[in-house]
Amino acid sequence: MAYQVLYRTYRPARFSEVVGQDYIIRTLLNAIKTDRIAHAYVFAGPRGTGKTSVAKLFAKAINCQNFKDEACDECDDCLAYLEGNHPDIIELDAASNNGVDDMREIIEQVAYAPLLGKYKVYIIDEAHMLSTAAFNSLLKTLEEPPAHVIFILATTDPQKILPTVMSRCQRFNFGKISTYEIKKKTSEILKKENISFEEKAVTEIARMAEGGMRDALSLLEQCLAYDLDQLTLEEVENIFGLTSVKQEIELYLNIHQGQISEAIGSLRNLYVKGADCKRLAADLLEIIKDVLVFADAGKTELLTRLDASEAQDIIKTVPMNVLYKDIRELEEVLSKDKQNQNFLVYLELCFAKMAGNHDVPAESKEIKTEAAEEKEAETETVAPVEKEPEPVEEQLPEDYLIEPDMDFLLSILLDANRDLKISDQIIYNKLDLYMYEAEKRKFYQLLIGTELFASNKDAIIICGNKNQADNINTRTNNEALYEFLNSEFGIDKMVYAIDNQQRQELIERYKKTRREERNKPVYVEKYKTKANLTVEDKLRNLFGDEVKVEE
Repeated sequence: MAYQVLYRTYRPARFSEVVGQDYIIRTLLNAIKTDRIAHAYVFAGPRGTGKTSVAKLFAKAINCQNFKDEACDECDDCLAYLEGNHPDIIELDAASNNGVDDMREIIEQVAYAPLLGKYKVYIIDEAHMLSTAAFNSLLKTLEEPPAHVIFILATTDPQKILPTVMSRCQRFNFGKISTYEIKKKTSEILKKENISFEEKAVTEIARMAEGGMRDALSLLEQCLAYDLDQLTLEEVENIFGLTSVKQEIELYLNIHQGQISEAIGSLRNLYVKGADCKRLAADLLEIIKDVLVFADAGKTELLTRLDASEAQDIIKTVPMNVLYKDIRELEEVLSKDKQNQNFLVYLELCFAKMAGNHDVPAESKEIKTEAAEEKEAETETVAPVEKEPEPVEEQLPEDYLIEPDMDFLLSILLDANRDLKISDQIIYNKLDLYMYEAEKRKFYQLLIGTELFASNKDAIIICGNKNQADNINTRTNNEALYEFLNSEFGIDKMVYAIDNQQRQELIERYKKTRREERNKPVYVEKYKTKANLTVEDKLRNLFGDEVKVEE
């Protein structure tokens, strides 16, 4: 038998073997058990997450004659499926068969009853590649399909499917598979293949797969072609041009210890050895993310590339505000759509900018000729004339931290309006739209994980952790955020950020202020009514002033 690659050999044969799509599997199984099967489905999600595999398993299961929790794999329908020649399970690759004629051919066959099973199942892979005319020709069939026909459209780009088609289908979103689940499945396969492996090597492959199980197995296949007996981290790094965590930390610390020449020299050496510069930049971003997570919560289980000691070493060397600046520099360089050889130059410039992110100015160095050095030696004996220093106005640094006074924030909170908060919250929720815009993604990154706390006509208070609050209150970021909200949404308001501790303090002060206002004695002048009149007053009202009340 011809050799089969790993991702085909270990393609799920049962629902229980599908990795990372538990809620989808459960929903489909319940639909089969209760006989509530829809006539059309859309399976949407990134590549390698199991869309086509689940579609095939679903087609097998609904035609199985003895289905319980899984297909029996023994009836005529299951055996025909396993042999790959089931006449009622039809696969179409829309990438190469995307015309209206191809779709009409399918529509003509739809009217005929199944040959073997209960249902005819059409699995259209890469459905977003179908032309508009092809979609329109399919529309009528989707609207009034025969009872024996089921369509499954698998796509990595559901936005390209016509809304009229999408509205007639049940949609299932296949999410990226977690690194943990990819590691677990990859380890199981290596054990079945009797191949020894290092845990860190499997972790690196799972990380490179970026949520795709098929990608992970393809990467593993490439490594095993190099060495079929074992899988080591060193081999993975050499094959894919990766850099070790130790090298990346050393490189990053060199940048911030003023050793920029050494950092760029190391970068070029890694590039010559085949390192992927874009992957390196992404790895540095992940390292910074680990440092920020560790600095905020101190939880090692949330770290993905560093351990606690490595994160602590970086925290001791690089200030928090510099880490945030480095994130912006690396994001900017990663947005450059250049070829690898040009990207090296951009990354070197990025390193130079990162080295200049420290607030302490670098010492100026002057290269002197021999004649200049002799002249300087002659004048060294002459005592300089001391001059009184000229008064210099104290200036704030360009990127100083705005620290709003708590009394000032309390006045905003007391003046806050619920309706204003609701309208601002609607705008706040739209920030996700800028997640993938290179120029405006920084505002999404700036506010992600924070929440809108209060809003009045002139200001907005948002809440996050200490690092987020400091980052937003930095003058440069705060001013840019103000301009962004003004130009994009017409919101002419200042933004002030507070951390969770300040939030609690503000709430307590707000409650106390409101309580004191309620407890103040209030004099209310009332109208005189009959209920307030004395008996003498009531008699006078009835009989006039002549009435005399006997004591």
